[in-house]
Order: sequence, then C-alpha cells, then structure tokens
Amino acid sequence: MADIEGPVHRYMLSAPGCWQLYGRLISLQYPRTQFSVDGYAVQHPGRPGPQANQSVCVHLMNLCRVLERGGEKARSARFLQQLTHRDYPWLPPPPADYSVTLVDLLGEADPAAFAAMETAYAETAWAAWSSHHGTVRRWIDDALSLPPQR
Repeated sequence: MADIEGPVHRYMLSAPGCWQLYGRLISLQYPRTQFSVDGYAVQHPGRPGPQANQSVCVHLMNLCRVLERGGEKARSARFLQQLTHRDYPWLPPPPADYSVTLVDLLGEADPAAFAAMETAYAETAWAAWSSHHGTVRRWIDDALSLPPQR
C-alpha cells in the first residue's frame, strides 16, 4: 500500500493509499458483485457508531447469505435495502490479518481471474469474523421473517 496523504472514508478506518485503491477498484469495468463492497466494508470496520455498526453488520449478513446460504449475488442490493436503517450493535473486529486483500483483488487483470479472486476476498473477510457468525446467522433469520421495510 502506498503511504500517501489524501482523503479517507468518513467512518471506515483505512489508510489514504488503501482508500485510493478501493476507488480504483470501483472504477474498473469488471462485472463486479457486491462482494467487493462487502469485503472492503468488513475489512475496514471503523470505530463504534451507528453508521459503522450498521455497515459491518449488513455487509456480514450479505456475505453469510451468499456464501453459506446460496443466496443470489444479484439480489444483494435488495437484501441490503431490507437491512439498513436499523440499530445494530458494535461487533468487535477480528485482528486485521486477512490472507486476501484489496491489493490481491486489484492484481487480477483478467475478468475471470478477478471474479475468482473477488470470491476469495469475500470468503476471507467472512471467515475472519467467525466469532460473530452465530449472531449474524440469527440476524438473517430474524430479518427474513420480517416484512420488508418501505
């Protein structure tokens, strides 16, 4: 990661160089899935507060929904909409020791290789939060039993 001066996200903790790389990722013309966003959000949880709490929790729920429950990636935006604007507790983050990072994801120029690396990125992010998996699974069960918010 380049050690540079520059802007960062307002509630996710990241170095300016990492935030710059994330911006580059978002600008790529690959057929990205929500996995890029989910992985980044949970690898950069921020500090306790309503927005950071919600961000980590809903992105973890989406990772669980797709990776463990076979949910369609294409339905991620709709699923996330159902989960936002609710109060979530702060989940203490795991140590920041991820085997696949944004740097790995950006290292894949071929769209097929990128898709495989993006899945690995998501799997690594989800696995790192294993101490909270039970809580996240319960939240999904509860959320799926509620009518969608309008």
